Amino acid sequence: MTYSLPRLVTLTFALCALPGAASALCAAPPDLNGVWRANDGGTYYVRQAGTQVWWVGLSSDNGKTWTNVFHGTRSGNVVKGTWADVPRGNVRSGGTLTLNIAGTTGVLGFTRAGSSGGFGGSKWFMPCDDTVLNPVD
Repeated sequence: MTYSLPRLVTLTFALCALPGAASALCAAPPDLNGVWRANDGGTYYVRQAGTQVWWVGLSSDNGKTWTNVFHGTRSGNVVKGTWADVPRGNVRSGGTLTLNIAGTTGVLGFTRAGSSGGFGGSKWFMPCDDTVLNPVD
C-alpha cells in the first residue's frame, strides 16, 4: 500500500500525541526551552529567548553537590557562553562552554563541543514524549 506525504505527516503527529509514542517520529521544538537531563546525572532548566540561552543545572541530589548557571548565545545549532557554579552546591568552578545542538526530528539533544573549568556534563537530551519532564497542563 502506498501512502501520500500528507497521510504520513498526519500519522506522525497523531503518534506524537500518544503517551509513550516512538520518539523517532516526534518533531523537535524550535527552541531549547524545557527541562533537560544530562549524562552527569543533572537536571537542567533551560530558557531560550531569541538567541539568548540561560539555564540552572542541579545535581541529582537537588543541587547539594553542585548547582550551576549558564548564559550563552545561540547561532544556528551552536550555543557559546559561560557557566559558573553557585553556592547552593559544594563545587566551585566556572568557565566557557560550547554546545552543538542536534535533532530536527526525534529526540532533541545537545553535546559539549568545548569547555573550560572542568564542566562535567557532555550530553543533554529532552525526549519529546516524556510526560514526566514535559507535563501537559
